[in-house]
Amino acid sequence: MAPLVSVIVPTWNRKDDVVVCVAALLKSDYQNLRVVVVDNGSIDGTSEVLQERFGESIVVLRNRQNRGYAGGNNVGIRWAIERGAKYVLLVNNDALAPESFVSSMVAVAESDPAIGAVGCRNLELEDTTRLWGAYGALTYGPFVVRMEGQGRLDGEEWRLRKDVDWVIGNGSLWRCAGIEKVGLLDEDLFAYHDDVDWSLRFQRSGFRTYYAGDIAILHRGGGSSNPREEHFFPLPYFLGRNGILFVRKHANLADKLRYLFWSNSAMSLRWSRAVASRVLPFVDERDREGRRHWDWEVSYARGVIDGWRGKSPDPALVGNGSSEPA
Repeated sequence: MAPLVSVIVPTWNRKDDVVVCVAALLKSDYQNLRVVVVDNGSIDGTSEVLQERFGESIVVLRNRQNRGYAGGNNVGIRWAIERGAKYVLLVNNDALAPESFVSSMVAVAESDPAIGAVGCRNLELEDTTRLWGAYGALTYGPFVVRMEGQGRLDGEEWRLRKDVDWVIGNGSLWRCAGIEKVGLLDEDLFAYHDDVDWSLRFQRSGFRTYYAGDIAILHRGGGSSNPREEHFFPLPYFLGRNGILFVRKHANLADKLRYLFWSNSAMSLRWSRAVASRVLPFVDERDREGRRHWDWEVSYARGVIDGWRGKSPDPALVGNGSSEPA
């Protein structure tokens, strides 16, 4: 019998996206599949729409508050492991999985019990000739990581298979035996870098993090961090905060020094541009997005400060409005 796979789809106020995502997953040719949507305290009627549209063909787990990507996924992962899943597949609510996607990913994982996680090519949903991203490298500067292939044209160079530093969370398949050994996603990170942290913990426990580039999922990306949306995560804040938390948790002395040098150098250059766009608007007359530099850097700096302080995100930043636990 095919191994039991639970697909975990965390969502927060994205009912239109998640309905399309779930509809695609239910067309999968994989025979032993459960689709589990974790509603992170949405106020747009997400849970009701899902129940009305899909009924008992999916499981909807509801959180009282927004627990982020890590916390939302963990709720679904616990549910899946308690019910005997061999693998969990993490899928973002703005992704579309082809019918053969799950079968292909499971075949890779089943080929070697040492494979703890399988990642895939993420293609841009609105332009499938380009990559949203392929896999990740751990660099410690100027940011903690680099996503390989981001925005590049798709091609054979990205369709290889190999071990990598980390796999992109969207469309990644994780072995439950590995999760039981290394633990769940780090909820202190809330969102961003949690997949990197998990990949590294898997590797340190003897598992491989493996990129299967001949398999692809479609991914719009950026919806939850788009400030034009009514509800969004402040991406620069979490990049700054979680970068510091990750370095403090994982880096050796040499990596810490490297990160401090490169991140501070890059931040100084970005601040120069941000100040120019704020004080001398004519500098960015041909770049309408120049005005965004200032707000981006302020948010990033606040994240860095909170990272050094070990401070949790302000509940208002993530739509909870209070410090009550989820």
